[in-house]
Amino acid sequence: MKKIIVFYIVIILLFAASLACNIYFYSEYKSVKKQYNDFLDIKKFNEKVIFFNKIFVEKVLIKSDQVSYEDRIKLENAVIATEDEELINQWHSFLNSKTESEAQEQTKQLLFLFVTKIIY
Repeated sequence: MKKIIVFYIVIILLFAASLACNIYFYSEYKSVKKQYNDFLDIKKFNEKVIFFNKIFVEKVLIKSDQVSYEDRIKLENAVIATEDEELINQWHSFLNSKTESEAQEQTKQLLFLFVTKIIY
């Protein structure tokens, strides 16, 4: 009879230990999953900022002639895709520049924002 009671106690202890391990590993899984999802969100944001940066440099800074309507639409869509108010506002400030010196200053600020917005 004692052997049966000891056997049941051992089974209960094993079950409790297994349950505790499952709870611990599940909480660790949730933590790692959240970190991974945060990483993916950051990666997507960085890709959008880098894409906007790339086409801005390519279509506005490198190109010596007038920016085409299609390129303007691409740029507008790229900045909106970032969903970053500061970038969008700075882009619109650049677009609303009245003089060449003002446009140059807005360009500097926009380029600085590209660098500061990328998340490591």
